Amino acid sequence: MTEPQVWVLIGTFAAAVLGGMTFSTNLIMGSLTKVITANTDRLEARIDSLRAESMAESRVTRMELHSVEAGLNAKIDSVEAGLNAKIDSVEAGLNAKIDSVEAGLKATIDSVESRLRGDLARIDADVAAITKRVWTDPPAI
Repeated sequence: MTEPQVWVLIGTFAAAVLGGMTFSTNLIMGSLTKVITANTDRLEARIDSLRAESMAESRVTRMELHSVEAGLNAKIDSVEAGLNAKIDSVEAGLNAKIDSVEAGLKATIDSVESRLRGDLARIDADVAAITKRVWTDPPAI
């Protein structure tokens, strides 16, 4: 076998090996692509089902929240009405007591004022008598 024939055999063997490697690589890549695509599709389907499930649960939760909110609003309105009634009752009672105290004070002030007028009238009469005595009837010394 001559040297060029050896080189031809080496080239042929190298081409066969590279061709086999290329074929294996393409086969492996195709298999991996199919596996990855299948897993991706499966994951997308699972994500879609979870998304649909979470949306359904959020709708239910939203409806439950609206129900609870309506109940709380009704209770708050009830408590507010009760408190308003109690505040109005207390206010009416305080107004009545204030009016009573005011009437008592007015009566007391009127009584003191009439007593002072009577006292002032007596003092005025006493001062007039003293003045009349001092200026018109001087005492004899």
